[in-house]
Amino acid sequence: MTDDLGLPGRRELPPEVLDNLRMSLREGMGKPVRRRWPIVAAAAAVVAVLAGALVTTVLVRDPDVPGPAPANPDFALDLPKAIPAMDRCWAAIRAQNRTAGFPAREEWVPQFTVVPSWTSVTVVAVKAGDKVFFCETTEMTVTVSDPNAAPSYAAGTKAAALLMSRNGTVAGVADPGWTGMEIFSRAADFTVTSDVKVFRNGNLFVELSQFKPSRTTYSVGPYTGEPGDGVNVAPYGLPPAPEPAVTSIDRPPPSVPGRDTPAGEFFRTCVAGATETLPDEDGYQAGTLLEGDDVKVVVGRFGERSVVCQGGLGYREGTSEHYRVFADTNTDPRPVNKLRTETLGGSEQGLPGRAKNPFIGTVPRTAATVKLDFGAGKKVDAAVTEGTFAIWRPDGIDTENPDAQVGVVVLDAAGAMLHQGTLPLY
Repeated sequence: MTDDLGLPGRRELPPEVLDNLRMSLREGMGKPVRRRWPIVAAAAAVVAVLAGALVTTVLVRDPDVPGPAPANPDFALDLPKAIPAMDRCWAAIRAQNRTAGFPAREEWVPQFTVVPSWTSVTVVAVKAGDKVFFCETTEMTVTVSDPNAAPSYAAGTKAAALLMSRNGTVAGVADPGWTGMEIFSRAADFTVTSDVKVFRNGNLFVELSQFKPSRTTYSVGPYTGEPGDGVNVAPYGLPPAPEPAVTSIDRPPPSVPGRDTPAGEFFRTCVAGATETLPDEDGYQAGTLLEGDDVKVVVGRFGERSVVCQGGLGYREGTSEHYRVFADTNTDPRPVNKLRTETLGGSEQGLPGRAKNPFIGTVPRTAATVKLDFGAGKKVDAAVTEGTFAIWRPDGIDTENPDAQVGVVVLDAAGAMLHQGTLPLY
């Protein structure tokens, strides 16, 4: 019959395709797969046979990694980020002699990744057999949740945190009845509400908070997208997560100059006192230090990342010290950049004294001087330390225009111009 239709005759599938079909079937049944020999070309195959014709679609996959669970539309799996992250987590587990509590590395199946551009944190949700855990890495550190720890569920729910890291990661399982959830994060001066997607295969979630979990209380509830639903009505307190199985600095920088200077000393004090997180804080090099009226401001740099930390007794009400971290979340690298800050003192912070407004930025590390023109004859020269500058914004300038610009000229030590342009006043 097939000869009459002019279709090709029946053909046997190549051995590597048959082998991968068998492995894909076993993975779909939730059983770990052990590769016994390398696969050169590929992986899962979808085969349809119609009237003797063979149609095959081949999807390329890393030969040493079991395939992930079926995709959820709200989640992504970045294998080029997930594989090295899991390798680092496994190396840290081995270095701390914790392998007995974990499935073998070849059984780890990444479910999804969280890789935001505004932070150095990467989180991989991992399944291995009936175990679920989270692998968190930064440029310097590794943190792995304990797959054997008993979760502490929020009262009246099946939601629990499995990992709360010093970098702000809150990850765990949502109640199976929730298609989405909300997290309320309450710190000393802030309350933030976040809509969190739920990964359906296991009801997993990951929230990257900008607050230190040690100084934050969390509550959770269902979210359906309608005002007044779920957690907006009756949030459930989320107990702390179990201690991580592994926390280590596996990639320390060779050296961090300037940490024994006044700027470096204040940087440590400020970051430790702030509610906000700063991943890889030990890798930041302290730059320019700005002082005045019981307050200080310091700039830090770690590679291409920048941060401002400010605080002191004169920051808020004047009766206690207060500190804040403002990380630069700009994902578009520029040679000259203004960093985010906040007014210190004055009526804006509940103090009778004059408010002080820092004007802070980063420039090429070869720069020596920054000339700033605020208009109305207000010109200031700022010295540069480790590619950073910081001054107090002068009085008597136009502060009503939200689009106001500041002229900027950057010079090197020989007086040659490196950059000329403008920066936003705000």
